[in-house]
Amino acid sequence: MQSQENALAREYSERRPFGKRDIIGYFFGDFGSNLSYSVVTYYLMIFYVSYIGINPVHFSAIMLLTRVLDAVNDPVIGYMSDRMKPINGNKYKPWILVGGPFLALISAFMYYDSSHMAYGGRLLLCAVTYILWDLAYTLVNIPYGTLNSVISNKATERTKLSTARSVGAGVAKLPIALIPLLVYQDVYRNGQLVNEFKGERMFPVMIGLGFFALISFMILYFNVEERVKPKNQEAAQQAPFLETIKSLFANRPLLAQVIAGTAQTIFIYSASQLHQMTLQVKFNNGALFSWFTLIEIMPLALGIFLVTPLVRRFGKRRTIVYPLTGALVIYTAMLVLPIDNVWVWISLLALANAFTFGFQLLSWAMISDAVDYHEWKHGHRSDGSLYSSYIFCRKIGTALSSSMVPLLISFVAPTLQLNQSETWTTANVNAITNLSILFPLIGFALVYVAYRFVFNISDEDYQQMQRDLNHSDS
Repeated sequence: MQSQENALAREYSERRPFGKRDIIGYFFGDFGSNLSYSVVTYYLMIFYVSYIGINPVHFSAIMLLTRVLDAVNDPVIGYMSDRMKPINGNKYKPWILVGGPFLALISAFMYYDSSHMAYGGRLLLCAVTYILWDLAYTLVNIPYGTLNSVISNKATERTKLSTARSVGAGVAKLPIALIPLLVYQDVYRNGQLVNEFKGERMFPVMIGLGFFALISFMILYFNVEERVKPKNQEAAQQAPFLETIKSLFANRPLLAQVIAGTAQTIFIYSASQLHQMTLQVKFNNGALFSWFTLIEIMPLALGIFLVTPLVRRFGKRRTIVYPLTGALVIYTAMLVLPIDNVWVWISLLALANAFTFGFQLLSWAMISDAVDYHEWKHGHRSDGSLYSSYIFCRKIGTALSSSMVPLLISFVAPTLQLNQSETWTTANVNAITNLSILFPLIGFALVYVAYRFVFNISDEDYQQMQRDLNHSDS
């Protein structure tokens, strides 16, 4: 046993120092994941409800019922990854080799054109492929997120990894920006030119994106190193599963992350679907949604230059909280003031989103702080279990957004049919437009509250925690 521990210690000590390869590899991890996740966020509801013809109530039920399975597989995969015997000194990287190809494949088949099938077949395909996609995403994303804590134990290097992850997610939206140009087409209906969603084009698009996602996961696997060696006997010292879950509720930094992450998936990501619908029914040009990629990348491009000096001066929490005030003011103004020019509307959304750069770039680094806080308070690490609990809550938010949006639209615009322009009445259009602004306003307000009032690691506590855990940058 002692010889195995010594061999493992030698393996960790001989690994190359942290460097650009780790940053590039970690960048491609979220680049590959978001070639799938962002498409699900933007297009799954529109594809199945508007094109395939799934009843919104049935679609909502599928989204919610899938979370029942998540209640099992997310914590279990996190728990297993924490306790898995290292393979060549790696606990988390091997999961990428299993989940990566699975995620790339199922992401394409989720958009198979089943419009010719009977309704029961369409409903079954929607349910089965979404459940399999959810499992594949869990297999990749929980170990990938946990890697941030084991690639390095230094705060500045973890911030670089978090920035690389956020930039990777943003850059993934560049190829996704081409999708509206491919799937929206002007057609004449009843003598009127309308912009229509062509869902049959989604399957070949996703095959192409899946290919690039698979390459990205391989770049991740071969370029990052797990360097933070588990303490001797740590596996034996791991708290029981239920005790780990119970301790989550005493971890205020993690609770802040849960609130912010759930708000992001329920309200902020859902706003993208509503923005897309607003462009189609209010401004009659769904292809303009391509511009929203630039809107979402803007805070990343801005933050790359600002985030490091701001974190040094103000700390991560203040760098997130202070700029968010500007976004909240702009969204409130857009909700109150009528805006009929599409470019003014897009420009204001871009400006509001620019103020969110701190949250976009640092939220993943805050997860590592929450994991360290758990070790600081409880004396043991549970990286995978803690991260899986966070991802589980984000997936609950994704399910709620996927189910809530179609139901809410059915309530506020009951006669609206995206492929029937005669239903684009003033009342329906105004309802969708207002929702598209109200959602990000609520979402970023909750993010503000989470980091301003719930997150409780002061600058002094943070420095003490880093010293106690031997995670200083020196």
